[in-house]
Amino acid sequence: MNEKVKNIIAASGQLIPLNWLTTKNQPPFLPFYHIVSDSHPDYISFYSIRNPKLFEKELDFLLKHFNAVDLDTLLQQPKQNDMHLTFDDGLTECISTIAPMLKRKGIPATFFVSPDFIDNKALFHRFKRAILEKKGIIKPGGKRFNYRQVNELDQIALQHQIDFTSYKPYLTSEQLQQLHNMGFNIGAHSMYHPEMWLMNENEQFEQIANSMKWISDRFNPKIKAFSFPFTDQGIQPSVFEKIINENIADITFGTAGLKHDIAKNHFQRVPIERKEFWSIKKNVHFEYFYYFVRSLLKKNNVTR
Repeated sequence: MNEKVKNIIAASGQLIPLNWLTTKNQPPFLPFYHIVSDSHPDYISFYSIRNPKLFEKELDFLLKHFNAVDLDTLLQQPKQNDMHLTFDDGLTECISTIAPMLKRKGIPATFFVSPDFIDNKALFHRFKRAILEKKGIIKPGGKRFNYRQVNELDQIALQHQIDFTSYKPYLTSEQLQQLHNMGFNIGAHSMYHPEMWLMNENEQFEQIANSMKWISDRFNPKIKAFSFPFTDQGIQPSVFEKIINENIADITFGTAGLKHDIAKNHFQRVPIERKEFWSIKKNVHFEYFYYFVRSLLKKNNVTR
């Protein structure tokens, strides 16, 4: 769906009171973010960023319309007006800005991390591309580069004397432990955030199992949670079945918006930080009005 159509749906949805759009059979609302910051780091170019003041207003809006619940509630008896906040990629702002605000407001949340990036041992290939674009070395809208092409990005950086190791966007092991000690869930987000649809099933499962083992060994979470990087498109039912059968994770998440999913204990989340900035009200009303439109066509279920 192109952005023009999305904006038309969002504009239409905002004309309708939210309580008119919510029904008993809808899935819980699961918004996710990456970062909250007063500045815009060079390594982020593919989504919008909230500052702390705006983020707090968005939290207040969400709390006005939804009940903040933990992962256990999602697994047991989720309701249509329940929400669970999640944060992807394990950026330092999770501990410096986001967690204190959530704690103050009593909001449970899950932070998803990729083990290879903790302690800034490596840098996400999309971050590398964004840095090179910011410095005018790569043109906006040019080659995207996937995880298999990270060496190309490294070579371009070397040719232009760009030191990727000078960037430290990620949580340290100690900071991640702090989040855990504050009562937040720590989940896995694959080992190094690849485009998993480019992998075969064995490679996909390895990303899931290895990252979940890393989390379990360190935090022994009550609820073992995994979120797919980018999207869960291209993940076959057999992979979800193996996750359950081998007790790899208790709950998993995609990014397809307000939809049901046929995979057991798999939930779809709502991306809030669209590249074109949308207010939280616009995001929420879009999801619920689009859910209503899709329901008329019986297209609210993710099939595999």
